[in-house]
Amino acid sequence: MLSDQGIDVVCCSIAMFDTVRRWNREHIPNYKEIYIRVKKETLIQRNQKGLYTGGRNVVGVDLPFDEPQSPDLVLQNDGERTPLELVEEIEGALYPNIVEHPIDNTDYWNLYYQNKLCPTSPSPFARYVSTLVEPGRTLAELGCGNGRDALYFASLGLDVVAMDLSEAAIGMLRQQPVPHARFVCGDFVSHTLHQPESYDYAYSRFTIHAINQKQERMLLGSMARALKPGGKFFIEVRSVHDPLYGKGEALERNAFFYDNHYRRFLVLDELTEALRQAGFRIEYAREQTGFAPYGNDDPPVIRVVAVKN
Repeated sequence: MLSDQGIDVVCCSIAMFDTVRRWNREHIPNYKEIYIRVKKETLIQRNQKGLYTGGRNVVGVDLPFDEPQSPDLVLQNDGERTPLELVEEIEGALYPNIVEHPIDNTDYWNLYYQNKLCPTSPSPFARYVSTLVEPGRTLAELGCGNGRDALYFASLGLDVVAMDLSEAAIGMLRQQPVPHARFVCGDFVSHTLHQPESYDYAYSRFTIHAINQKQERMLLGSMARALKPGGKFFIEVRSVHDPLYGKGEALERNAFFYDNHYRRFLVLDELTEALRQAGFRIEYAREQTGFAPYGNDDPPVIRVVAVKN
């Protein structure tokens, strides 16, 4: 997970010599040393090869060993914490000054939908999702924009509730009522429409990267409650491997202000782990180009189908 974000990670099974450690600190920018401490009982539980019980004179079991001197962070890994929890603690040490910035892109998107000619045909993701849904079911679109995908789903016979913070976009969509489609202006993270077991499907295309990580966790929990058992959550989102990653002003981890609005880039493994923790199982997860081409651009994006347990 750390290397996916462009962090160089070196794993050592023994403590480095002091001369090596000093050289690293003097010559490697932003160098951090993390010691993962594992209890003897945990080592024995993981002892598939018999390394710790097959004989005597085993370093770390019945022989002492040198622990790293003055590491930047000590993690106690007892086997009960998830990799995502450990990564988040590591990131707290690597980026201690990061704060979660309040995100409000409303003005940007109002101007965007008022002044730009946006695509009106359904997105490739919507066409993909259309093969996985059934007419007559209820679908919530989280951040519908100009309604291109919501209108498409409604035309297929789905009952669509589509929400967006842009008054301009929702106002235009409400001018011509469409059967099976309801357009709501509001925050898709915590809207009161997200009642328990009210949706068969939730659909988020290029919207989760417009909210910060705390809001993402809130949204995943909200969708886990709002979806019916077996309901599906369809997600397409920007990746940390996007060419736009790193451009503009860095606001927080993997998030930047560029071209007049906020973007946060996601890591596939972290997103799927967060979905699992929220109560989903992963039916499909992939990151590649070809999912969301637009003009001459074809960045790698993340596509996930998650099913509520």
